[in-house]
Amino acid sequence: MEQICRLTPEEEQILYNQKKISKDDYTFSEQFIVNSKKLLTGDKQIDLRLHTRFIDFPEHGHDYMEIMYVCAGSITHVIGKDRITLESGDILFLNKHVRHSILRANRSDIGINFILSNSFLQYIFHNVENNPVMCGFLTRNFEPDGGAEYLFFKTADCFPIRNLMDNLIYTIVNHTPDDYTISTQLVSLLFSYLSYYKDTLVNHPDFLSDSALLTQQVTSYIRQHYPQASLQELSEQVGYNPVYLSRKIHATFGKNFQTLIQEERLLVAEKLLRTTDLSVDEIIRTVGYENQSHFHHLFKSRYGTTPHKYKLKTQN
Repeated sequence: MEQICRLTPEEEQILYNQKKISKDDYTFSEQFIVNSKKLLTGDKQIDLRLHTRFIDFPEHGHDYMEIMYVCAGSITHVIGKDRITLESGDILFLNKHVRHSILRANRSDIGINFILSNSFLQYIFHNVENNPVMCGFLTRNFEPDGGAEYLFFKTADCFPIRNLMDNLIYTIVNHTPDDYTISTQLVSLLFSYLSYYKDTLVNHPDFLSDSALLTQQVTSYIRQHYPQASLQELSEQVGYNPVYLSRKIHATFGKNFQTLIQEERLLVAEKLLRTTDLSVDEIIRTVGYENQSHFHHLFKSRYGTTPHKYKLKTQN
C-alpha cells in the first residue's frame, strides 16, 4: 500500500504546478477514449494504477473494461445522471461502452484502477458462463456497439472479497513469472465470489437483448465444443435455421462462424503450448485439426512464429 499510494509524477504536477489532466497521457483520440496501449506496457494483459487524485477527472471512455476498487476513503463517479460513491472496500465495474467522470479525490482517497485487456477477459470467460450477471456483463462488453453498463458492489463488509482484492493487488505489483496464471485465477475467483455474495450488488442491469443473448449462446457453444463445433448443431440449440444463423453471427460478430472457431482453437492451442508438456502434434489433434500444415500456417500468421519455436520460447 505504501508503494501504491506514493504521489505519482502526474499528481505532483497537479498538486504543485496546477497542471490539468493531459489527454495525451491516456488517449490517441479527440473523444478522450482511454487506450489500453497507453496503460498496458509490453505484453501485459492486466495491470493496475492509482486513480489520479487532487483534481476532477474529466468525462472519458475506455477501449477496455475497467474495475475500480477503493482501498481507503471514498471516490465518486458520475455516469450519466447517476452519482456513485464508492467507500473503502467497494468495487465498480465499468464496461468499455461507459463514459464517466470522477470527482476530485484527496490524498487519503485511494482508488485502484484495474485495466483488463479484452484477450484477458476472453480467456477467463468460460469460467463465468454459469454466472448470469457477470457472464451477461462480459458478453455485452465484447459487443462492438453495446450499451453503457456498470456494476456497483458494496463489498466493504465482505472480508473474502476484500482479501481477494488485496491478493490481486499484491500479485500485480510484485511481478513474478506466474503473474498471468495467478491473475486469471484470482479474477475468475472474484467473479465467482461476487456471484455468490449477490446481495452486495447495488444496481441491477437489464436483461439481455436478443443480440446479446445470441452473442452469449454462440460464444458459450464455441468455447465448449470448438474441436468439433458445427453450425448445424448450434442452430439446433438456438432454434434458428443454419443459413439465417450464419447471417446473424456475421452481423453480430463481424466474422463468420468458421473464423470464430479458428480463433478459439488457436487461443486454446497457444495456452496449451505455454502451460503444458503436450507435444505440438498432440495439441494440434486436441484442438480439432487434422491437417498439421494448415495449423502451422494459421498459428504462424497469428503469433509470428511456428508452434515449436513458440513452445520453446514460452517454456524457457
